[in-house]
Amino acid sequence: MPSQILPSALNKRQNRLRNINCLPIRLMRFFACLPILLTTALAFAANVDVYFGTGGTPSKGIYRSTFDTETGELGQAELAAEIGSPGFLALHPKRTNLYAVAQNDQGPCVAAYRIKNNGSIELINTTPIGDGSGAHIAVHLSGKFLLTAQYGGGSVAVFPLDSNGKVEARSQLIEHKGGSGVVDGRQDKPHPHWVGFSPDSRYAFVPDLGIDQIVIYKVDENSPKLMPHGHAEALPGAGPRHMRFSVDGSYIYLLNELRLSVTTFAYDSEAGTTKQLSTTKALSEVVKAKEVFNSSSEIIVHPNGRFI
Repeated sequence: MPSQILPSALNKRQNRLRNINCLPIRLMRFFACLPILLTTALAFAANVDVYFGTGGTPSKGIYRSTFDTETGELGQAELAAEIGSPGFLALHPKRTNLYAVAQNDQGPCVAAYRIKNNGSIELINTTPIGDGSGAHIAVHLSGKFLLTAQYGGGSVAVFPLDSNGKVEARSQLIEHKGGSGVVDGRQDKPHPHWVGFSPDSRYAFVPDLGIDQIVIYKVDENSPKLMPHGHAEALPGAGPRHMRFSVDGSYIYLLNELRLSVTTFAYDSEAGTTKQLSTTKALSEVVKAKEVFNSSSEIIVHPNGRFI
């Protein structure tokens, strides 16, 4: 059965998740914007290193802290690597390297870092994206390549990784087409907002806010290359932003930024296809009426599979 979808006010106990790779969190004392946190140690360790992607003033780059998995407490965050606007981060499957979509003197780039034994990170290299700033990043389970989504460029890019984790020059750029046009100013053209893979890594998924779809690609990890496969239709004007799979991989939960809702799809892992089941509001109309502005930004599934 699909997980239960909670209202926007999540129980604070969910901040003590253990078996996850990434967790969105805000620490306004430190940064104007803090989109993602990554853990790098085994789930059963008492303390793990975590890394924060940041943006805005006075952020200076990627920050590092420690997370106590028993108490749910975060230690003081310190600057780990200075680089411009490292919005989202991704770990290599072996947890030996860290990747970021960021900005350097040449413009939007993918940055690769080596994670040292003491938790500090060392820059390996940067590679230009070449089609605007990256909005999201994901590393394939094989560790052979990573993907980036360009919200402004309307594209998805493939970057090979060498055996040492170095990010190589972009090998493929796929430009999405069209625009649903339902919401003026937001859906006049494609806006890929997230990239990720199916649990078996055979397919790649790209929620596109501008065209109201999850675009699905078949993965050829040997090339590496993405091949068009299909799509999942979101509700008109929904504005798909981020998505997650259920713990057992049987369902997809799509977060709709513009409609402030979550759409549940059944997922056929063999065929790489979806079936839309239901849509649940993230906020009631009463709550939304009390706010000047509302926008859904991130979604995550609890390890027990019961809550989102």
